[in-house]
Amino acid sequence: MDKSSPPQPFGFVNRDRLVDLTCELVKISSVTGEEKEIAEFITRHMENLGLEVDVTSSDPQRPNVVGRLRGSLGRPVLIYNSHMDTVPIGDRALWTHDPLGAEIIEGKIYGRGTQDMKGGLAAMLEMVAAIRDAQIKLEGDLVLEAVVDEERGGYKGTKWLVDRGITGDFGVVCEGGDLKLHVCHKGDYGVEIETIGKAAHAAMPEKGINAIHKMISIANALLKIPKKYQWETRKHDLLGHSLLNLSVIEGGIQRNMIPDRCRMVVDRRVVPGFETLDDARREIRDVIRDLEKRDRNLKVEIREIIAVEPAEISRDEPIVKAFQSAAKKVVAHKLEISGVKGFTDAHWMVNDLGIPTVSFGARGGNIHAVDEYTEIQSLVQIGQIYTQVAVDLLTSSSPSALSKKLENTLN
Repeated sequence: MDKSSPPQPFGFVNRDRLVDLTCELVKISSVTGEEKEIAEFITRHMENLGLEVDVTSSDPQRPNVVGRLRGSLGRPVLIYNSHMDTVPIGDRALWTHDPLGAEIIEGKIYGRGTQDMKGGLAAMLEMVAAIRDAQIKLEGDLVLEAVVDEERGGYKGTKWLVDRGITGDFGVVCEGGDLKLHVCHKGDYGVEIETIGKAAHAAMPEKGINAIHKMISIANALLKIPKKYQWETRKHDLLGHSLLNLSVIEGGIQRNMIPDRCRMVVDRRVVPGFETLDDARREIRDVIRDLEKRDRNLKVEIREIIAVEPAEISRDEPIVKAFQSAAKKVVAHKLEISGVKGFTDAHWMVNDLGIPTVSFGARGGNIHAVDEYTEIQSLVQIGQIYTQVAVDLLTSSSPSALSKKLENTLN
């Protein structure tokens, strides 16, 4: 960069401030269902940044926090979305590092939620501080969403905000975990299947109906679904194939009893562009109905556990180009385009509101496991890229000016 030219917006991201904020967030326990304390912390932090803050939720103990930095024109609107909740710590004895200690060792911050996703949450907040320090006046509105419930599907978090019409022109979910730009994610259909039999003495099985045996027939039929429905033709270039896993099977009471109940949980991953959630639902139900027609003693109950649609946006969307333009300024190269094989809250924004949304987060490791960590260098880089993207998208007064700005950077 020419030393005589003014610094780029991303240069105002403060490493120490970002690391300190990440550590503060990690030290606040916020397991799904217990997000109130961290929400109160973030509310105060957003207010100190000068944002308009709205606290909204279906449960006063689990508030979502929305901050808005208003621009002079109010359009376009760019939404950054981060979830506050984490999975449980689990057995603390297995952790080498204090899960709520935010220990910094060799360029990494350790603790529950460091990567998923308090690092991204902190980077989102640091972005506003950097824009303030750079004294940049935005034309469009910058909206920050700190939400609950993502680890259980986002129904009380991002969906709650979507249902209340909080919308925008571009969206960013602040996780991803690898400094790649994610433009899609798989859907997730979770279903619990229970077979109902009849108990009897194991020495007289003819007097009962073995629920485990019935479940075995269902399990075998489900495992034939990929071939039956030609899943080999459903290969997404970023996400791979459709998936079906039998995750839990349990039933019976003791050795000498014919079991009258058996329960199985099925995890089904849905590929965007090739199938929908309804397709996954129909395949499973059709297989079971076919078995019921052939076996009058087969009694089945089906309960849905989770139903998340897949999501995908065009790789030519302005939000994608904005990230590539910003990355060239910050890290001197374009980002690898990728997809999330699990899911994020992006689908609520993409499918329900039509907001082109990407997912982008820092590198780290051991997500949902012991000794979770995030890398400080990449945390700073995502904060810098978030900042540059916001300024680039929200200081262009027309779509044509924005397109020209981005193309000039990418060429």
